[in-house]
Amino acid sequence: DLNAELAVKDMLRTAAKDHGTHVLQAEDHLDDGSKICLEVTIDEERGTAVFDFEGTGAQVLGNLNAPRAVTYSAVIYCLRCMIGHDIPLNQGCLSPVTIKIPRGSLLWPHESAAVVG
Repeated sequence: DLNAELAVKDMLRTAAKDHGTHVLQAEDHLDDGSKICLEVTIDEERGTAVFDFEGTGAQVLGNLNAPRAVTYSAVIYCLRCMIGHDIPLNQGCLSPVTIKIPRGSLLWPHESAAVVG
């Protein structure tokens, strides 16, 4: 949906201006110490961003792993919250976004790994 796409692009441009940088970074840890890393690189001119989870810990034996769909859903949820007004929940939200998730990580475990339920 074009409205969702434009709203996300506008929000990304504003975020880059408000933070004075085009690269935003965050790191957190799960209860077992596993690391979740995120670097968001914003192209202010195009209103696009790359969400890169490189550095996130490897998949674990327990059910702390999340399928990629859960990560994509979390990104969409955060984008919609940051926009500050209602927009449709559709693919338009992700059109200006590229998501990079390392294979074999907590956020893209192998098919045989246990995942959150």
